[in-house]
Amino acid sequence: MRVTQNTTANLVANNLQVIRRRTEELEQQASTGLKVSKPSDDPVTAQQILNLKARIAAGDQYGRNISNGIAWLTMGESAMSEMGNVLTRAKELTLQMVTGTNNPDAVTAGINELTQLKQQFLQMGNTQLNGKFIFGGFKNDTPAFDTTGNFLGTNDAMMVEVDRGAPIQINYSGADLLRGGTPPGSSGTDIVAAFDNLITALGSNDMTTAQNQITELDNGLSQILAFRTDIGARRNRLDAANSVIEDMKFSTTKIMSDKQDIDIMQVISDLSKQETAYQAAIAASAKVSQVSLLDYLT
Repeated sequence: MRVTQNTTANLVANNLQVIRRRTEELEQQASTGLKVSKPSDDPVTAQQILNLKARIAAGDQYGRNISNGIAWLTMGESAMSEMGNVLTRAKELTLQMVTGTNNPDAVTAGINELTQLKQQFLQMGNTQLNGKFIFGGFKNDTPAFDTTGNFLGTNDAMMVEVDRGAPIQINYSGADLLRGGTPPGSSGTDIVAAFDNLITALGSNDMTTAQNQITELDNGLSQILAFRTDIGARRNRLDAANSVIEDMKFSTTKIMSDKQDIDIMQVISDLSKQETAYQAAIAASAKVSQVSLLDYLT
């Protein structure tokens, strides 16, 4: 079969177009750093990259949830630590007052300090984080306790999702913590009532009732400590969840990079090869265009 000049010219032109398209692809990869910059480049890989990006985005959100949860628990633990200090001081003061050897001025001074300690205790119950009262449940935009110790919040649990289907509660009810449940004293020690009873008893010189409140203060300390222990357990779980999320994001990012990012040295090498092939095709095209009818007659 005889190959005509026209067929040869078409073949050369087609090769030039193929080389040019491949060169454009490589130039785009070199400029973007991506093997797949649009779905049409590789539909299957593009879908996989989208799924991997979604996993990383979800991991970022879980990370923010964990960070928020750690902040709430840390602030709660700090408040409870100060509550423990207040109760310890109240117990020391009560032990001094119930001896019956204090003069009226000393008793008055003791009552005043206990009153201030109660207010300090309630102030810890109104601890805020970013404008939210952390012991107020869902009603956390206003103080959880009034000045007399009435709980104004809710007992709702605030949950954060630290992984798919893995929620963790980050708050504690102020009613359970300071008042021993709802109604007060129904499930624990009503520490606010212990303060009130103590102050009233000392004011009326009822040392028996005042002495009985020492047990309530001890129970209150145990109640606060139990909540602090639970905070430690939840904090450990958040730390573990954060470690899992960070590992997942690292491995997923690496997989996505393998699928999406180019090997810049390989792309540059391929570009050089395409340029050489393009120049050779141009030279062949020029050679074909020089052939005339006289070449076939000689």
